[in-house]
Amino acid sequence: MKLYKILISLLVICFAACGSDDVPNPTPPGPEPPVGSDERTVLIYMAAENNLNQFSIEDLNEMKKGSKALNDNQNLIVYVDQKGSGKPYYARIKDGEYIDSVGLEETSSSDPAILEKALQYMRENYQAKSYGLVLWGHATGWLIKNDSIPYAKTRAYASDEDESPTTWMNIPSLARAIKNGMNGEKLSFIHGDCCNFGCIEVAYELRQVTDYVIGSPAEVPDAGSNFSDLSGLFDTSSTFYKLIIDNYWDYYLTQFKEKGTIYYNVNYGDLAGYSVPLIAVKTSELENLASATAQLLNSIQDKLKPTGQLNFNNVIYYAVNNGLNNNYDMYKTLKENTSEADFKTWEPAFEKALAYYRLSPRWMSIVSNLRKKMPSFDAISDNCRVLSMFFPGSQYKNVYPSWNTTIQQLQWNGPISWQQYGW
Repeated sequence: MKLYKILISLLVICFAACGSDDVPNPTPPGPEPPVGSDERTVLIYMAAENNLNQFSIEDLNEMKKGSKALNDNQNLIVYVDQKGSGKPYYARIKDGEYIDSVGLEETSSSDPAILEKALQYMRENYQAKSYGLVLWGHATGWLIKNDSIPYAKTRAYASDEDESPTTWMNIPSLARAIKNGMNGEKLSFIHGDCCNFGCIEVAYELRQVTDYVIGSPAEVPDAGSNFSDLSGLFDTSSTFYKLIIDNYWDYYLTQFKEKGTIYYNVNYGDLAGYSVPLIAVKTSELENLASATAQLLNSIQDKLKPTGQLNFNNVIYYAVNNGLNNNYDMYKTLKENTSEADFKTWEPAFEKALAYYRLSPRWMSIVSNLRKKMPSFDAISDNCRVLSMFFPGSQYKNVYPSWNTTIQQLQWNGPISWQQYGW
């Protein structure tokens, strides 16, 4: 999820002034360009039928500003589903305007079929040499319950509060929707502009539909990306993901310093000098990493069993759900619990998969216990690599459904096989 935290009335007044009058009038899509003629098309999928709705208005205005720097061979497409502001729509944003749009029937943005159609619309109407996808909204990483049906606290992506009860989209469903919507063609990147997206389980699930997975294993601030600067999303260099991450990281470094009465954890200004932990994962290296990780875990079998105990002392964790710590730093946890020789054998596979990261040992959080714990984390670059991983444990046995068994529905469990350790 994105954080939802409004602390001053001025912001409320500003958001109210924006309103929903900015929804574009339906117009037919522009003429289809020659196949592959454009450089890149990016779809921003905005699941905003929830308490982030007002931030979608702000971000759409940022996109208009950022679109002025795009050239004619760069297509910024949005799917927008807002709360209480009319029906969903597609639109292209160019030169600060909606240049074409298509109104849609009311539906749920958490329905994988809707994401699939949005990708199909993008691919068929704005063909390009490469494609990117930004997932805008709420998320909690890999956590899974029932597949694409209503449920409450355990979730993955795209909260739709207009459904009763609220509906979400699980990561396996997300992967299938992308594969179908892209007709098997890989995206250049998927950027999760949402909380807890930067975990190994999500990246592995998406390895066949994208070249890179970009996101944070932690919570991200309510406003998410600074879409006034779209340069990273449309950069076609071999290290474009660095620009996406650096733009995001540097933006909140500045925001946390300048707006300490809005962005803080315990006391005003206490996040000055910090930002948001972010990673880019190279998916072509993930199967090698999975194999290496399975081998490394086999070296500490006794610690992984229900009767065993992993050492998490001062290991940074990026999330708390159901009151339980999770999303532990993968690199740090394995380093603390395996032999030096075994760890060094595993490490090269990890480094190849982790294309880029920016560490922040503190970030904005709505979880009081996590906010208080952050100063004690052993969170330096030599010890952490930002990518998170779930490790089953007895503390999760009373979660319904149990994370210890639902983790086995993810493809990551194929090579890891948590059930062999008694889970």
